[in-house]
Amino acid sequence: MTLNSVMAVLCGTSLLTACGGGSDSGDTGTGGGPSAPLSTAYYGMWQLDGDTYVGISERSITTYVNDPTQGCMEVGLFNILSSTANSVVTEDVETSERSTSRFAMSGGNLRVTEDNVTLEFVPGDYPDLSNGCGSASSVRSMTFSLALDYLPPAVSINRGVQLTGRVEYQYGVHFDINRNNVADAGDVLVQLQHFKSASGSAEETALSNLGANIWAVFPRKQALGTTTTSSSNSANMVQVQQNDSVLTFNVDVRTHPLVGFIDAQTPMFVYTYINYPQPEADVIAGWLDGPWNWSSETHEDRYPDSGFTQPNLHANMQMLDAPNDLIKGEAKWVDINAVSFSFSQ
Repeated sequence: MTLNSVMAVLCGTSLLTACGGGSDSGDTGTGGGPSAPLSTAYYGMWQLDGDTYVGISERSITTYVNDPTQGCMEVGLFNILSSTANSVVTEDVETSERSTSRFAMSGGNLRVTEDNVTLEFVPGDYPDLSNGCGSASSVRSMTFSLALDYLPPAVSINRGVQLTGRVEYQYGVHFDINRNNVADAGDVLVQLQHFKSASGSAEETALSNLGANIWAVFPRKQALGTTTTSSSNSANMVQVQQNDSVLTFNVDVRTHPLVGFIDAQTPMFVYTYINYPQPEADVIAGWLDGPWNWSSETHEDRYPDSGFTQPNLHANMQMLDAPNDLIKGEAKWVDINAVSFSFSQ
């Protein structure tokens, strides 16, 4: 489905009253030739009446349309092939169909025109992506495991020396679901992440008790860059288990409209991160590594070291990472040794 088809569907729903004919004579893009960046005035999340959104960024456009009959969210992924300051040529990630869109501001609102269809969007919040309308592929569930050099049976959270709001622990996978080989708006993350809470007390807990969630990458409003937001603030959507030094994530891809685009061919990278200011010097008996061995505040690893890979490019979807190749720090807790994926239909 082209972006133009999405707009036609929007105009056919009873939720929308902003559609109208138009023959804007502004710039139009082409499939090739010179390309100028789209004006940042159009970047960000825009919303129509009801739960209908469009996210526009430098390289991609994502549409989010709530299906009122099914009570779930449909997502369309489009990559920008070429642009002018006020127009783009996009390609549907699933079908490779192309369409041209023209943009203009009307006060603080965004007007989008394709052929004879014009929609006017207001500045929008982030859509609720906790309920997808099924998977875009035949995949029903995904399991991936991260084998670290070492993981302790428990970690310290909400430490007094940590700044409120700072990420303390992060383990996850970034999926390039729009398949443009760029970490950008429209992508999705599955990750375990813990922030220092203003209300939480310091405690020791297993990493698996922190749970994991699905995070969507959205464009910033009228600016370059992205922001990442959890798809569910009330409950973790992903189950995590820890077995010695292995974290295993189990994902039902049908529960989320972005995760539903993931399969064995999706470009991805794995990342780990710890922020641990003022590490303690006390040695804990039986632990192979801990803060007493660290001199850095930040510890980080990534697989692959740069760019993306795909699970299906590796035998049995098993990947090995070189030991002691951290991007930052010394903690064995973030040193990725191996990654494995499996998909079920």
